[in-house]
Amino acid sequence: MIELEQHYAALAAQVPDGPPDEAEFLFRRESFPVPPAELKSSRVFFRKIARDYNGWHRVDHLALFVDERTARALGLHLLACVFHDPESSVLAVSSEWSEVRRVVYRARWPADDPPLGLVQRPATLRYVPSPNKKHPWLHENDPASLPLLALSNETEMVLSDEEWRARDVVFIESGAVGTVRLAELLLNASCPWNTVREYELESDAGFRGVAPMSAELRLFLPGSDHWTAHPELRRPTRPPSSAP
Repeated sequence: MIELEQHYAALAAQVPDGPPDEAEFLFRRESFPVPPAELKSSRVFFRKIARDYNGWHRVDHLALFVDERTARALGLHLLACVFHDPESSVLAVSSEWSEVRRVVYRARWPADDPPLGLVQRPATLRYVPSPNKKHPWLHENDPASLPLLALSNETEMVLSDEEWRARDVVFIESGAVGTVRLAELLLNASCPWNTVREYELESDAGFRGVAPMSAELRLFLPGSDHWTAHPELRRPTRPPSSAP
């Protein structure tokens, strides 16, 4: 199975990483390698958290730890999925320290079952490396245009509390615009001039950053306090055999 970072290495070297708001790159469908049905990364690390608001509203909250190289590759992977719209592309998270095992992109509309009416597909994306704030879309008026991440299990059938706690698959459920926005955030976060070490994409109950019904997402880069608090990020991807 090919590594995420290896699959997008050539394209990552072509896409400029600055200066901010000056350099640009025009993405087309042919810019991207086809996303494989399966690829893997040992450099992606998720923690699952439940966040409570006001004592009566609880949402899934995902903490994503990636270094700059992997953030860049993950952003390009999401863009490649949007432009090629494969039937399915599964990123296997091979680090044993991660609480999420797979990140799944699925075609917005199956080729053999399109919706009624017009189907629009992206033609180009003119990307300009730009700084993002910690809460990048706080004042967004169209929440449906934001990323939508669904935490579930492989079958998407959760029938018990035990199965709920064991969920380990993240499905990318946003439309093209929401997925592209998340991809651009990852690309911007990977740039050497970026000094923001943590991004928070919260639900409407907090500082809006994700679409309705989405899990929340916090993105941590090396140098953040939370990254420092997890020494396992600097250890081998598999726990030692003596670990309990």
